[in-house]
Amino acid sequence: RDPRRFDRTCVRCGRYGPAPTRWPDGHVCGTCFQAGLRARGRCPGCGYLRVLPGRGPAGEAICPDCAGITRDFHCARCRTEGYLWAGRLCARCVLFGKLTALLDDGTGHTRPELVPLLESLHAMPQPHLGINWLHNNRHLPGYLRGLATGQIPLTHAGLHQLPSWRTAAHLRDLLMACGALSRADRQILLFEQWYPRQ
Repeated sequence: RDPRRFDRTCVRCGRYGPAPTRWPDGHVCGTCFQAGLRARGRCPGCGYLRVLPGRGPAGEAICPDCAGITRDFHCARCRTEGYLWAGRLCARCVLFGKLTALLDDGTGHTRPELVPLLESLHAMPQPHLGINWLHNNRHLPGYLRGLATGQIPLTHAGLHQLPSWRTAAHLRDLLMACGALSRADRQILLFEQWYPRQ
């Protein structure tokens, strides 16, 4: 175990283990740290709409200033307050960066036909789930790059040819939902995708 990460009992969840962050109410584990910075609402102390990682005298969630947390949690790019990823960027800015890199058509810009997909994914309510989706699906980055560069035709027939049918089916649903691909009956499409493989 990394000796710099001291095991402590987390003041929030009570679990014993690595609790690298110390806030005024005590040591906080990584899970509770993220949960605190994803909680947002009107602070009962100051009345402002902010993230609420702190805890008041009665255990109520309060903003960093009212809790005495001195660290700045504002995104370096968009200035949104919340949990920050590498480079001090919020999840939405990280997701946007990953998507624009994958959907680059080779000119440094997003392929015009895929701009609706970019905008739709960028606006998703929980952008950290989009980051996990890109990271955990080994087929997805290649499919997005292929669509952006034209190596994979932006058609239903083109998506039928992709090896991972589940990833292709989900991607097709997203493309149809945002208008980047013509709408068609999903069950018929799945059958057309399945039948040639038999």
